[in-house]
Amino acid sequence: MAYTSEDMRLMGGVPGQQLFIYRSEDDAATVAGSGYFDQAVEDYNLETGDIVIACTGAGMASAIDLMVAANADGTVTVIPA
Repeated sequence: MAYTSEDMRLMGGVPGQQLFIYRSEDDAATVAGSGYFDQAVEDYNLETGDIVIACTGAGMASAIDLMVAANADGTVTVIPA
């Protein structure tokens, strides 16, 4: 599977200090992969320092991970916090 903008919700903040909830059937390792959230840069202005709470896996409820985004020229990597 892959990132889907409809599964991401901005909870608040300002660029570089935004908080998102993301739900996906993808497992946590896939969601944490480099480039997974690249499209979120365009969709949500995802920037370095933004926080993503990811609910992942079967039923979008197998794992909950707190991740911090790092955006390097449009390539996003999330680092578990």
